[in-house]
Parts: sequence; C-alpha cells; structure tokens
Amino acid sequence: MLSCLLGCALLGGVGYALRGWHLEAVSQRPLLAVSFDHLDHRTQPCADCHHNFTDDTGGGPCYHCHKVTPAIAADIEGTFHDFCRDCHVEARLQGGESGPLRSCAGCHP
Repeated sequence: MLSCLLGCALLGGVGYALRGWHLEAVSQRPLLAVSFDHLDHRTQPCADCHHNFTDDTGGGPCYHCHKVTPAIAADIEGTFHDFCRDCHVEARLQGGESGPLRSCAGCHP
C-alpha cells in the first residue's frame, strides 16, 4: 500500500515537471506560418475568431497573448487546430465550401 502511494506521488511530481518543461518549450519555439485569407472568411462574424473585439483583451495577433499566457500556451497548437478544423468541418457538413481539414500544407506554407 505504501509503495502504491509513493508511486502515485512520484508520478504526480514527474507530471508536474513535464508540464513545466513543456510550457518552457512552447514559449520558446516559433509558431509555423499560417496561410489565412480574410477574404475567404468574410461571411463569418469577426468576433467568431477575434474574441478580443468583444472582451477587450487586446488588439494584436492571437499569439501575442496565447503564446505567452501559461494557462493557454501549453495547448496553443491543439487549440488553434481544433478551432479552425471545427469550423471547417461544420461548413462541410452543411454542404458549404470549407478549407483544408487534414493536409498540413493546406494551411502551413
């Protein structure tokens, strides 16, 4: 029983350390360039992507906050991919045009 508790404590500590190392790596690595044409997205309300227009969190590019805020930075890549993909999937399901869904090169030149 004691060894089980010690094992759990050790795993928790390792997980905490890995998260710290991951945050450090994310904050230092460059983000891949993204090919994004605002004209292709003109039918979408601006606030769907630019939440900062409605919640007064700033006016710069997304990564200015999302890359340096530890609570957000840990999953910046996953968050952005999910955000774009979910919108494109929804458009495709409704029979409309949609952007790339699976090809990295479809968004990252």
